[in-house]
Amino acid sequence: MGKHSVIVLISVLFCSCSTLDQSLQLGGSVGALSGGVATYSGYSAGGKSPQLETVLIGAGIGAVLGLATSYFTHQAVVEDRRSCEADQIEMHFGDLPPSPFVIPKNNSKKGVR
Repeated sequence: MGKHSVIVLISVLFCSCSTLDQSLQLGGSVGALSGGVATYSGYSAGGKSPQLETVLIGAGIGAVLGLATSYFTHQAVVEDRRSCEADQIEMHFGDLPPSPFVIPKNNSKKGVR
């Protein structure tokens, strides 16, 4: 794994998004970076000198793939959140039933002496 590939991998692992716009920005930029690095590395490993045009084409293809992937991934996460929210019962701290393991010190039902 080359030095450039490690940088791309680290950037993917430590980034997250909460909105579709952020997901598309991150997906497009990481895809473009990955495509450009992969094209450059592929030509360099083959002993050829990569031209700027071919690296830009690789970056463009990577950007399109990154945008598509981030869009579909974001939509899947939104659907998962919706289904989880619909299945869960909304409960607040005050709604909890009393614990059967807590015995009150003063039992008011026996009477007061």
